[in-house]
Amino acid sequence: MKSIAFHHWWTGGVHVESAFPQGVERKTHPIIFVHGGCHGSWAFQNYLNFFTSSGWEGHALNWFNHNESQSLPLERFVARGIVDVKEEIALVASTLNVPPVVIGHSMGGMAAQKFAEENDLRALVLIAPVVPVQVGVDSIDLPVEAGQVWLAPPFDVARQLFFGGLDDEQAKHFYSLLCPESPRCVYEATRFTVSVDYKNIDCPIFALGAEQDLLVPPGYVRALADLSGADFHLITGRGHNLLLEPKWRETAGLISKWLTDKCF
Repeated sequence: MKSIAFHHWWTGGVHVESAFPQGVERKTHPIIFVHGGCHGSWAFQNYLNFFTSSGWEGHALNWFNHNESQSLPLERFVARGIVDVKEEIALVASTLNVPPVVIGHSMGGMAAQKFAEENDLRALVLIAPVVPVQVGVDSIDLPVEAGQVWLAPPFDVARQLFFGGLDDEQAKHFYSLLCPESPRCVYEATRFTVSVDYKNIDCPIFALGAEQDLLVPPGYVRALADLSGADFHLITGRGHNLLLEPKWRETAGLISKWLTDKCF
């Protein structure tokens, strides 16, 4: 009988939500899920259940200063960039016996790319990811003040950016879970200033763009795919948060099929 065993744990100050398949053949490589800015492991609640039910061991981490992970001093927090999130990914990956699949969303997609430059992965999945400077795209005009914690925008703005497609009750619930973000991370994510050397990434890559995404327009993700040699898929009629919208299962199914075809 299929079941899932859930476990909350900490490694090096990083809070991790893990799920282990029971009563189903287990895949040989676990998945690490990396959330985006202002979010936490809760953003992957649907995916953790979906993939574990299909045999993947899953680990949804939380960046420092997010969702019960260790809070760094203010001066360190505001100075952290997206590349620094490699530290959190590495802490989780170091507990595993084989190269993981890494699935990253938004800023987490950029952090995952930077981790993949230096580490062996079974596969890399990028969901509406922040794209590198090499793509050469226009910036997104969100106000950011260096040295000042970036607070989540007002609900109406956050709903447009993060929670399109959710009903009022769902959007308000997830809005209440948003946390402050490093201004450097926000700047890098909206001005697309981080560089990625794809010659150093040797695993299969799957990049997904959302048609109605205001933060990372799908053309940006397609350009990333062209640059990196990734497989690309456009999700029509959907916004930035492909993880929580009502049709999330369709996207998860696409990723599952791609992983099965490419890696397992």
